[in-house]
This record gives sequence, C-alpha cells and structure tokens, in this order.
Amino acid sequence: MDYKLELKIKTAVEFEAKGKFLHAVQIYQTLINDYPEICEPYINLADLYQAKGQNESAEKLLKIILTKQPDNHEAVLYYAQFLMQNNEWDRAVVKLLEVSLDESFLSYLIGYCYYILGDYELARVHFLQFIISEADPELIHEVYFLLAKIELDLKQYESALKFAKKAKVMYNNHWELYLIIAKIYFHLKMYTHSCDSILKGIKLNADETILFEWAGKIHLKLDNYVKAKEYFEKHIDLKDSITSSDYFYLADACLKTGELNKALDFFNTAIKLDPKNHSALNGKEKANNLIKNKLASDV
Repeated sequence: MDYKLELKIKTAVEFEAKGKFLHAVQIYQTLINDYPEICEPYINLADLYQAKGQNESAEKLLKIILTKQPDNHEAVLYYAQFLMQNNEWDRAVVKLLEVSLDESFLSYLIGYCYYILGDYELARVHFLQFIISEADPELIHEVYFLLAKIELDLKQYESALKFAKKAKVMYNNHWELYLIIAKIYFHLKMYTHSCDSILKGIKLNADETILFEWAGKIHLKLDNYVKAKEYFEKHIDLKDSITSSDYFYLADACLKTGELNKALDFFNTAIKLDPKNHSALNGKEKANNLIKNKLASDV
C-alpha cells in the first residue's frame, strides 16, 4: 500500500477514535477521489456511516466499489455481511453465492443466511462444508450448536445429539444447549436423560419460561404429575402472553393429580382462549365425567 495512503487512513482512524466524525469522513472522501480503485477507504467510510446509522450512505459506497471491482472478493464479502447486519438475508445469500471463492468462512456465512431464512436443508449442506474445512474452532462449535438445532427441527434426533455433544465443548454453560439436548432425549423417549438436561438448563437460567414448559412435559412422561404441575404453573407465572396450550398442559397435570375442579377451570380457560383446541375440549369432557362419577360414588 502507498505510504501516503496508509498514513492518511491511520489519521482517519485516529479521528474516528476521538469522535471527530466529519474530519474522518473528509479524509476518506479525499482518499476515494485520489485512489478510486483502492477498496479500503470505501469500506472504512461505509463502516463509519453504518456506525452513525446512515445505512443508505454506507450501501451506496459499497455499491460503487463493487461496480468498479465486481470480482473484489473482500468487497463482496463485506457487502454481504453489511446486508446480514441489516437483516437483508435474501439479498445477502444471493450476493454470497456470486463469490467463486473456496473459503470456509464463505460456507459459514451462506449456511447462516439459509438458517435464518428457515431453509435448514441448504443450511446443513453449507455448515457441513464449513466443518470439513477444519476452520476456526470457536466458529466450528457455533456451527455444531446450529446443526444440533437444525437436525432437531428435521427430526434427525441421533444426528442432532451428536452435534449437541460436540457443541458442549464451547457451550457447556449455555442454557439453550441443554434445552436442545432435553428435547432430543424427549423425542428419543429417554426421559430420565431429558430431565437431567432440562434441570441443568433451569439451573443456568431460571428466568427462561420455555425451560419450565419442557420440564413440565418431561415430568408428565415420567409420571411425576405433581412436579409437572409445579413446572407448568411456574411457566405461566413467568410468561407474558399465555396461550391456550399453556393452560391445557396445566389442566392436564391437574387432571392427573386428581384436582378435578382445578383441571376443569383450566380446560375452560384454554377453550376460552382457543375454542378449537380439541385437546382441551376432550380434556374438559373427561374432567366433567370424572367429577360426575365421583359425585355419584359419594352419594
């Protein structure tokens, strides 16, 4: 790099650090005029604009450099990451697929875009390509974590468990990983292992509502109905927006503990929130029949 160019970029960076936004902008604009084919001033100025919330100005600069240098992989990757940061996932993946570069980080970025877009099959393909490359260890364990979530969603439970265990190297204190493992074991009908994992998740984050929901579901399978009821109650206490399904699970636990009137009340609440909740409708009918039979037997 030209010594004068390098010195001016260093000066602009120092102005940025001191909060002298306009001074830095002026230097970068001068450099762009003087060195129109050099990528760094465009990117640095785009960074500066983005930091100030001026995304349109940032994107305009990135498009200019790509017009001048459409095969500049650094500029394409930067622009794609800019789009990702602004939740433009469709546009980002299109831009990334234009790069004819055999680079592991590219596979990661494309995989992540597809993951956010919900295309798990394509996300898996690119994430596996990234793993084969034996790239950065920290990023690999993030990919293991994401693959565990993907495989769980695709109902590939054995594969999901394999990736989840690999992710534990870096995510051992991450409550969501234990939730994922608990769900995997649940679907594999290994309920004791599922319980152990969900309790570790709760220990790591006792404010996360979904952990208590799954703790309730797991304890139902373990026939520990009292505990299941406690977890469903805790789930509802913590949750801001309570659904029909939430009340159904609590009602079902009450039904199994023999608290029939409570169960009926919760089934009614579930039906009020969703009149088409067939599980709650069936549960209400069952609770009513049990109450009638109990009253008849007491007479």
